[in-house]
Amino acid sequence: MALGDITTTDLNGWQYRAIGVLDSLVKAGLKAERYPLDWMITSNGALRGEVSKLTRLSENDRRAIFDEWCRVLDASEPRDSKRFEGGIRLTSVFKYPTNRGDVQGTLTLDIEDQEDADRG
Repeated sequence: MALGDITTTDLNGWQYRAIGVLDSLVKAGLKAERYPLDWMITSNGALRGEVSKLTRLSENDRRAIFDEWCRVLDASEPRDSKRFEGGIRLTSVFKYPTNRGDVQGTLTLDIEDQEDADRG
């Protein structure tokens, strides 16, 4: 193994660090009565939070949830991209500092194309 190779110990450590950050985010969200996100931890220890599509919330309410999490995490200005399935995806990136380096993450919101939603 060459100097600088990423080991399974590195990957597991990064995931473990992300678990601690996620625990802090969920506890803070609970205390603030913030609407929860669907969270995922990647193999390289990054977090991905998504506003759930499986709710009865309006698109405006879902957007407000996304905007609040972006504000709380001091995330970047959201960028939008067209989704293959129709509609757009908003993505914002953030860094959460820890004593062992930053945990990076993304926040996403999928917005349905209203014309497609009306036809569906």
